[in-house]
Amino acid sequence: MRPPLPLAVWLLAVVAALSACGSAAEPGSDTSGVRAPTGPTRPKALPTRSDLIDAQVVQWRDWRSVDDRTIEVTVTAGPADCYGADPEVTESETVVRLRIRVGLLPEAAGKECPAIAKETVVPVRLTSALGNRTVEPLS
Repeated sequence: MRPPLPLAVWLLAVVAALSACGSAAEPGSDTSGVRAPTGPTRPKALPTRSDLIDAQVVQWRDWRSVDDRTIEVTVTAGPADCYGADPEVTESETVVRLRIRVGLLPEAAGKECPAIAKETVVPVRLTSALGNRTVEPLS
């Protein structure tokens, strides 16, 4: 059995490379109106946790409003039974900015996780209603 740390590092490198291929927003572009797909093709959600192992920042592509205080952002990451997300959110009256870190779940450290990148979503709970605010990457 291989130790999971090298696999996690390799998977995160693949995720970073895939995220960089054509998904980065052009400087000055507005991602506030981009919505993630809904319906039967909706990807599986990553668990949100702050105790992830080797968490790395990943670029998110799309988002959708779930309810007035919850949004889901789309990222490329490993399977949800091995990996989780740690969203960082800053809010103002006009904008919601977020950064997503993805890492290995502590309980998955001893098991073999498949080295596949999947489209997944990360639920993000806001402190106040989204309303007309824009959603942007946190730099």
